[in-house]
Amino acid sequence: MRGTTWGLLTAAVGLLACGDDDTYTYDVTLDAETLAQVPTECSELVEPAQGPAVGLDAQQRWTIRRGEMDSMFLEVPDIDFQTPNNAYVINGDGEPDVLMGSVGADGGYQFIHIQTRLDEEHKLSALGNEHAFRIAIHNKDLDDAIQGTVWVRNEHVERDPVNGSTLASGCASAVRFTGRRVTQ
Repeated sequence: MRGTTWGLLTAAVGLLACGDDDTYTYDVTLDAETLAQVPTECSELVEPAQGPAVGLDAQQRWTIRRGEMDSMFLEVPDIDFQTPNNAYVINGDGEPDVLMGSVGADGGYQFIHIQTRLDEEHKLSALGNEHAFRIAIHNKDLDDAIQGTVWVRNEHVERDPVNGSTLASGCASAVRFTGRRVTQ
């Protein structure tokens, strides 16, 4: 009995230690220059606007957890912000949001959330809006320091009133970040 208890205790401690290696917490700083004047690229049908990001805090705490089969989960403060040509809200509840992601084949990490709102189906494409949000960590490994970009894109597909063809327009914005691992 005593050997069984000791074996179970050792296994439990081993599992707890393994879980710690699979969780990474970072204090992240979004680049102040790009937050103040968000660089935006747009399709030829849209004039890119200039201005600050609104609702995107410069100082954040992110937690990354490894899942199975190279899956990753990133917990970030509630995503509800605007850039000059984009806005992104996951659920607007004020609670942290969790993004699913993965490890790239050559390193790096991507966490993505996509929203699609269709107005109607067209023969060749859907008409409506698509919004995408991505956090890309460029480091090959999750080290003491990370860097990358927060990226948001929108695309609007509509029918040309003159000839009935579909027209796509949209914009993408990116903000750089750096982060330092928090050790507890």
